[in-house]
Amino acid sequence: MMRQFVEDAKKMISIRSVTADGNEDIANFVAGLMRASGMKVQLQQVAHSLDGFSKRQFNVIGIFGDTLVDRKTRKGLLFNTHLDTVGPGLGENWTETGGNAFAATIKDGKIFGLGSADVKLDFLCKLRAIERFRERKLKAPIYLVGTCGEEVGMFGARYLIKSGALNPKYVVVGEPSELRVVYAHKCYNIFRVSIGYNRMTRDARGFNRQVVLEAFGKSAHGSYPDMGVNGILRLIELIKSAQDAGFDLRLVSLTGGDSVNKVPDRARAQFFLTSHQLEDFKGYFAEYREKLGLQDAFRADMGGLGESGIQFLPDVLFPALCDVVALFGGVAEDLAQKRDETYNPATSTVNFGQLLERPGAVDLLFDIRLLPELPPAEIEQRIKSAVQQLSVHYPGLNIAVTRERMNPGLNMTLEHDLMKVCRAAMEESGIHPAGQGFDKKATSTEAAQYFQAGYEAIVFGPGRSHGNSHSPNEFNTIDQLEKAVLFYEKIIEKTCL
Repeated sequence: MMRQFVEDAKKMISIRSVTADGNEDIANFVAGLMRASGMKVQLQQVAHSLDGFSKRQFNVIGIFGDTLVDRKTRKGLLFNTHLDTVGPGLGENWTETGGNAFAATIKDGKIFGLGSADVKLDFLCKLRAIERFRERKLKAPIYLVGTCGEEVGMFGARYLIKSGALNPKYVVVGEPSELRVVYAHKCYNIFRVSIGYNRMTRDARGFNRQVVLEAFGKSAHGSYPDMGVNGILRLIELIKSAQDAGFDLRLVSLTGGDSVNKVPDRARAQFFLTSHQLEDFKGYFAEYREKLGLQDAFRADMGGLGESGIQFLPDVLFPALCDVVALFGGVAEDLAQKRDETYNPATSTVNFGQLLERPGAVDLLFDIRLLPELPPAEIEQRIKSAVQQLSVHYPGLNIAVTRERMNPGLNMTLEHDLMKVCRAAMEESGIHPAGQGFDKKATSTEAAQYFQAGYEAIVFGPGRSHGNSHSPNEFNTIDQLEKAVLFYEKIIEKTCL
């Protein structure tokens, strides 16, 4: 692989573009690369209304060939790759990069670093392929877009489609697929359960010994929950176990997770005990960790003195929270009864991704990936009815559920024209034998947004998703990156020359 590609790859990984922080720096960087390659480039600022997310969000749009976009006539090929990433999670889990997820490290033909597979380096592959056509006469334009906001609702791709800035005939969306063409994937849903309460300052009445408890797990992509270890669930199980053992805890705070589409690798609780229970709890905590072999899975700071006027969470809040978690666990078990072996995993999945606090409420966020034959509206109604029934048992709380987001599934067929182009491109580039190399995917992608808007769209990219995306030590291989460039060249030849 060319030395310049590797240098650009290292630079891209080093630029922090976690969705919440905005993507302006990486947008400007890739815009410079695109202009140097001869593309006409514009930055499209993307408006959104998400709380806690930077407003500096940009789609980077590059065009080779005819720059006139006719809204009535679809023409050309659009390469779409998102530039944002999820958060890095626990630094100590990034053992291949010295604890720094943004320090690209090359070992044994692999490039490690956040975004190496999901999905920054795919953008470079597309750009390198396009560069090889800068002196060629094109019959149809080539578009290259780096989108923002994919990890939190795909607001960049949605905005681009709605804006009408481009009107391609075919769309190739970058996601790690191990060089397989993905033509179908699951439907992605996010549910938020809010538990509201009246928070009042109460007399501590002897509960004056503070404990700050942290639980650690292992992050993984939300569509593969079994590949990770859920830190929130670990924390809840420990608190439940302590209560069952007779400890009277007064909770002050419960939080966990940094993105709903990740298995959370950490969670934190703050609570108070009476002074006479503290020593017993220290012993119980040590025994609990040793019995389960989880010495490194928890950390506690015990014994700090509380101040007067502590605002405890209502005693009834934690059992209500546990019942909500159990409810979604039941949903997961029921969904697992229907299998489709053409997907990995073969069932619909549920991931408890975040536990958030705000004044007067805690929010539980769940990521649900549905097989195509399962109607999202029916699942939504079932969950809403179950939460409503549960809320009757907690009259002092305000428990409500909303489906915050629904990204549709992708349902292309092998008979679409773009699929025939891809089949020929794979055969000519030697990536897969004739008739092979097609797949379905558990994760949700921007391709479904384009498909819903009437475009033929597929997913393709170098790197592995399963057990790699949204995980520490994320990596891509130089071999697959090189082959992806070749595949993209073949696609361009067949659609734009």
